[in-house]
Parts: sequence; structure tokens; C-alpha cells
Amino acid sequence: MKGGPGPCGSAYNRIVSTPEVRSEQTRLHSRLDAAPIILGPIVAFVIGAATSSIRDQVGASNVGIALAIVVALAALTGRGAGLTTAVTAALTFNFFHTKPYHSLRIHEPHDVAIVALLAVLGLVISDITAWRRRREAIAHRHDRAAEAPGTIGALLAETHSVAQVWPTVVNAILDQLSQADCHLELTQPTGVPLISRAAGRRRDGDDSFVLPAKGAAITIQNGDNVIGYLVVAPKPGNTSLEIERRTILAFADHLAIALGYGDRAHPQPVS
Repeated sequence: MKGGPGPCGSAYNRIVSTPEVRSEQTRLHSRLDAAPIILGPIVAFVIGAATSSIRDQVGASNVGIALAIVVALAALTGRGAGLTTAVTAALTFNFFHTKPYHSLRIHEPHDVAIVALLAVLGLVISDITAWRRRREAIAHRHDRAAEAPGTIGALLAETHSVAQVWPTVVNAILDQLSQADCHLELTQPTGVPLISRAAGRRRDGDDSFVLPAKGAAITIQNGDNVIGYLVVAPKPGNTSLEIERRTILAFADHLAIALGYGDRAHPQPVS
């Protein structure tokens, strides 16, 4: 019952999905993530190479602007695409459009500025885009978390199967864990603090705490029996994450239900 870190939202899918479904989801996400990383550098290289034969008519500055637009568009899709396209665009412009041609040396100061701009542009725009997406994700997560009690209450007021209720409850919980990675450990992990189950709330009802960059662990219990540890950490790039203690507890308890009420003779491994 041990696996590498992964998005907390995928923990539910690892429990209820079949291996075939998980494999198809992984292939789809890999294709979607890889497409801009591959296409961006190709487009940048084609533009730089195709305009090299007419550089005197087009002008190096215009080629630089075209490459900058390609870099900006790639950076809007993700950091990886922005960086790879920026490096490719800078090298392509340097090779085809700066003297001496077909060399990585640069003689003119203004050409140095264009190459440097192309290299930095992808990093800056991709970071700004990532920051904006994180802010939007946090706002969306808070909205969904605020609506969760009413949604779950309405669902529990009627007769529904566990298969219908559980995904709704888990998704509501994971709205606060969307910026976290998690994995399971059979024994108590070393080097990370243990989240207490007994800590109370403050007077205002807030029980949030700061999840450190190295993460923290909480017991997964079936009654008094500890069956494992859930290790939760901020996703790479986040130095820390403020999260509610009750969210972590609820997630761990739902995971305990999944592990405790399966086939007790042949429990399913969770990776």
C-alpha cells in the first residue's frame, strides 16, 4: 500500500477505476500535455528557417516579433511549452538571422537583445499564466467548498446509493486539496510531521493550518486500527499550502472506508 506522490484527486480514481480506464486517462493527459511542448518548438524553427532566405526583405526585427508571438502563445498553454519554445526560438533566430549567419555567435548588440528577449519571454509569460491559473483555481475551489455543505446535505436528504454519494463527498473535500499531492505509506513516514486528529478549532471555527513544503502525514484508521498513513504535500512549485484540518481528516477517513470495506480477505493495493 505504497506509491509515489500524485495529485490527491487521483486517489479516488485509483480506488474506483479499472486499470483500463486509468491507463486510457493517463495516455490522454500525456498527449494533451505533450502537444504544445512538441508543436511550439517546431513552429518556431519553421518560421525562423523559412524566413532565412528572405531575411533582407522581411527584416530581422519582424522575424523576432513573429517568434515572440509564437513563444507567447506557447507559454499560455504551460510552463514546459513556453520554455522549450523560447529556447528554440532564441537559438533559431540566432542561427538564421544574426551575423555571422549559420552560427551561434552574435556580433550586433541589437541582435543580442532580441535573442535575450525571446529566451526570457517564455519564462515570464508562463510564470504569469501559471500564477493566474493558480489564483483562479483557488477562487473556484473556495466557491465549491462553500457550496459543498448544501450540496451534500441535499444529497443525503434523499435515498441514494453509496456509489452516488461518495464521489460527491470526495470531490467536495478535494476542492481544498487540488493544490496538493498525496500518497500512501504502510508505516509511519520519517521526516514529516504527523497531523493530530485531536486538535480543536479556534473560536471562529477555523481549523486551518499551514502544510509545509515537505508535507505532513495523518493516520488512516479503521476504528482504532491504523491501516496506513496518508502523506499530503503541496504540489511542486508551492512552498507551503494553507488547508483546513477537517478536510485532511475527512479525506483520510473516506480513504479508510474504501480500504476497510473492500474485500477483507484480498484487499486492493493502492498505488
